[in-house]
Amino acid sequence: MGGVTNFPSVLDDDTSLFDAVDNTTALIASHHNNLKEAVKAVEAKVGIIHTTVPTSLDFRLGSATAGHGHNAASGQGPKINPTAIMVPSGGYPDGLSLYEHMMARPRYIYRWDYQGSAPSGASLGAPFALPRTVQVESIMVTMRRAPSGATAAFDVNVGATSLWQASNGLRPVFPAGTIGPYGHASPNLVTIPSGALVVIDADKVGTNEPSSDISFTFVFKD
Repeated sequence: MGGVTNFPSVLDDDTSLFDAVDNTTALIASHHNNLKEAVKAVEAKVGIIHTTVPTSLDFRLGSATAGHGHNAASGQGPKINPTAIMVPSGGYPDGLSLYEHMMARPRYIYRWDYQGSAPSGASLGAPFALPRTVQVESIMVTMRRAPSGATAAFDVNVGATSLWQASNGLRPVFPAGTIGPYGHASPNLVTIPSGALVVIDADKVGTNEPSSDISFTFVFKD
């Protein structure tokens, strides 16, 4: 005679497994058979060693990537998409997720300095070249001595092309008395090819003090 069990759909209770009282309850087959079926249901849920039954705990815990999730009691919930994990309070300003930032391309910081007074309408120092193609992410410019009498303006050219070719007014501009920092994260030209000459020009300088000791900090990414 077969017994019955509520598990694993619901938990068994004193009714399904019978709450017997000494010297009062008459022994019947269901007392044994229901308990037997409950034990069998628990064993099936746990699973034998190295079982291949996908609904068993042994299989799910021992085969973590075998087509099932672990975010619900049934073990069959949807997989978590790592690209959907966002930083609290709206995420990063660029809209990328935490996962995308963790997997993002590495950044390189390059600092270029010019010592002395800036010459008007001339290149500042020697050009430089990079040994690999990079993307311009941001540029920051500061100086030790501010221009006076007039505004100072600088430009970064890759060959003969300005990084701000379509928005010249966004290039590094310093009103009289201002030393910076100047920062602009979105130049028009963002790719600097490997080996291309990068030239920094002084487009305008102050009339009394032209400005001096200028520093450019570039952030590049692959």
